[in-house]
Amino acid sequence: MVSAVVLAAGLGTRMKSRLPKVMHRLGRKTLIECVLDTAFSEADEVVVVTGYRRELVEDFLRKRYPSVKFAVQHEQLGTAHAVKSALPEVEGDVVIIMPGDMPFVRRESLRRLVEALDEGFAGAVLVAELSEPAGYGRVVEKNGCVLKIVEEADATEEEKRIKRVNTGVYAFKKDLLEKALDKVKNDNRKGEYYLTDVVEILSSSGYKIKAVEAVRREGMGINSRRQLAEAYRERCREKAYQLMEQGVTILSPENTFIDEDVEVGIDTVIHPFVFIEGKTVIGEGCEIKPFSVIRDSRISDNVVINEHSVIEGAVVDEGVSIGPFARIRPETRLMKGSKIGNFVEVKKSVIGENSKANHLAYIGDAEVGSGVNIGAGTITCNYDGVKKHKTVIEDGVFIGSDTQLVAPVRVGKGALIGAGSTITKDVPPDSLAITRAPMKVLKGRGIEDYRKRKYGIKE
Repeated sequence: MVSAVVLAAGLGTRMKSRLPKVMHRLGRKTLIECVLDTAFSEADEVVVVTGYRRELVEDFLRKRYPSVKFAVQHEQLGTAHAVKSALPEVEGDVVIIMPGDMPFVRRESLRRLVEALDEGFAGAVLVAELSEPAGYGRVVEKNGCVLKIVEEADATEEEKRIKRVNTGVYAFKKDLLEKALDKVKNDNRKGEYYLTDVVEILSSSGYKIKAVEAVRREGMGINSRRQLAEAYRERCREKAYQLMEQGVTILSPENTFIDEDVEVGIDTVIHPFVFIEGKTVIGEGCEIKPFSVIRDSRISDNVVINEHSVIEGAVVDEGVSIGPFARIRPETRLMKGSKIGNFVEVKKSVIGENSKANHLAYIGDAEVGSGVNIGAGTITCNYDGVKKHKTVIEDGVFIGSDTQLVAPVRVGKGALIGAGSTITKDVPPDSLAITRAPMKVLKGRGIEDYRKRKYGIKE
């Protein structure tokens, strides 16, 4: 059984925040979520070590990872002390150890660490080679094995010239880890119990520790808001390049922000300053224009999303046109060939095939049939102050501009609603409904007459 221990007890003073460092977001996910997603992909159980504002971290994680376990580090006495706090909760005979602020560690690397133990090593360390290693613990090796890890504050000048550094990700056999932790001392410049000392303790006892090579950014930890921003840019850039290799056109990868779980079909064109987030899937041949936001939605083929549109939790069928400045809210489905135009908001509604609402409308809690035209300024009045009610608009209906449909109400197939009407009752099929007050014309009462009567102006 493999267990993972995730270290998340620290404050993160360089973040200058009231939040624990691991609760800061990298896009839509917190740092700790990024780490736990990877940990759970390879480990049978995960134990998170909490400390600073632990209630906040624990409550947040319990809602997202019901099986997660917690251990508390009441005093911040170092990484070895943190791991020792977690071991009573650990059931596995193999222990992976991960910092909670390293979002780029891959499942494949964790697997390679665990496989090293199957090969007979007592432990394994994920190491990275850096041209500028300042600030990192140096990895001292001999004959293909790690002898020790030296923190920079305690390193000699010769050791500081070593380019291979410790990422802080390990795997150990639990029984050997427990024995080594009991021997760790705090006789260093910081007066802390370093987890890195476990490597030297095991190595000097005749056990072999393997170095596993990290891939590119895996060793990147987040200690400041600047590093958080750099990590976000790096993640988005890498995702953009990946999609481009798969046949997606991204006009400006440096200015496009796409979550790593997003899927996009070939020949889709994504313009700059587009945000695509969550579990979004986009089909082939689409065009997404600048400043649009798509979140947790399914977009079919040949859809055009115009500038400044927001789509969240929706399903969009083939050949739909959206925007500019449209808002598509959760539980909405836009069916094939429909059109939602500028300044139109759709919420929890189905818009039928080839139906359109081109301008300045609100459609909420509605079922709209096919071939419907919804005029500018039309709204479904779905909320009566207590409950939400449904509007049904059947096929082929034409709704004139500035119409209010007071739900619950049904407009029958082929009906015509006169502009400026307030519809409070069902409209039968093939009928005209109009509630406009009769127009009156008063001759001689134009603008000049108004000025004379209102202000005494004679000319």
